[in-house]
Amino acid sequence: MRRVGTLLATFGALVLTPQVALVGNGQNFVLVEEARLPVDPTPPGTSTTDVDLVDVDSDGDLDLFKVNGTDSVAPRLNQLLINAGGGRFVDASATRLPSTLANSTKADFGDVDGDGDLDAIIARVGGEQLLLNDGAGFFADGSTQLPPALSFLQDISADARFADVDDDGDLDILVSNEIPFPGAGPGAQNRLWTNNGNGVFTDETAIRLPVSIDQTGAMLPGDVDSDGDLDIVVLNRGQDHVLINNGSGFFDDETAARFPVTSDTTRGGGLADLDGDGDPDLAVGNSQGEPAVLYFNEDGVFVVGDLGMTPQPDETIAGLELVDLDGDGDLDVYLSNAGQFQSGHGFLGGPDRYFRNNGQGHFVERTASHFQAPDDPTTDAAFGDIDGDGDLDLVVGNSGADGGERVFINYPCARERCDTR
Repeated sequence: MRRVGTLLATFGALVLTPQVALVGNGQNFVLVEEARLPVDPTPPGTSTTDVDLVDVDSDGDLDLFKVNGTDSVAPRLNQLLINAGGGRFVDASATRLPSTLANSTKADFGDVDGDGDLDAIIARVGGEQLLLNDGAGFFADGSTQLPPALSFLQDISADARFADVDDDGDLDILVSNEIPFPGAGPGAQNRLWTNNGNGVFTDETAIRLPVSIDQTGAMLPGDVDSDGDLDIVVLNRGQDHVLINNGSGFFDDETAARFPVTSDTTRGGGLADLDGDGDPDLAVGNSQGEPAVLYFNEDGVFVVGDLGMTPQPDETIAGLELVDLDGDGDLDVYLSNAGQFQSGHGFLGGPDRYFRNNGQGHFVERTASHFQAPDDPTTDAAFGDIDGDGDLDLVVGNSGADGGERVFINYPCARERCDTR
């Protein structure tokens, strides 16, 4: 897990912030909604499945990438909103992105071809997309540099992310696959694509990953056993897995020795040091009214902890962010809540939730103290300093008919206005 600018980690795409010192407002802050986004041109039935704050044009401020999909085979365009300064965005999708229609789920950003700018991998139904940045934030479709897509029911990807798993200095790709349809089967094989150093990828799944047919929400890279290479925690519907790297990017399944038996419906999580002991712990978000769960890393073995979360009825935790929102040097937990599930991408909405860390992995919910909590069908959230004032603001993405992104700006507040007990 890389940390750029500030202490922040996510279960989805890596959030890249400019290299500035973020001071923040300690525990005396409140996030206030402001209208900073252009009118959303997407047609009805569009779901924003991922939002990423990333400086794509290298001008020192954070732009917004929106990943769009639907609950059917109907495709959508993704969107790129450029920060015009001060945290106000303009839609530059038509000029900066390929006009590719697809049903997309997640995005991740990193320099795949060694030219110093941020490229993107987009997880999609029916084959991933590679976007190559020209250095000024204009993207060309480089998907021919990826392995060919598999058949439809083998290539429903919930997540794709960059990680240097073979320790050769370039970014490889982890693709998380699932089959989300009831009765459609147990899932699909996840995949690992290695980079030749120039952004051309080879599918080496068969020789590098154990065979495992699962419904996977995400694969999280991190050094679980503290031996200096990246292992993988696989988050599934059902049993999660721990894959240990042999040092050269070949993985063994050591779940039985390193992880408890699980049966929950995990959609994503974060892997980072939550208790201050120097190794990566795990927080996961679950759907179907199941509570989010902490797992503390004890010498490479995960032990169940307690986030202190009592789930609300029919709560669907669709996203989990690890973010140092109060600037005290440890990671807090923010949960994106889509609310009660109806069908497809339809949710009734519910309040997101924020849990503050005391630095030793003890969390207390402090949502009401700091948030006008979105009561939307929130599918994802991204934190970053979008207005350049040194603290972390928030963008949330929403699903279905009640879709439409919202921006919350971080402001200092007097103690009598912020409950900081």
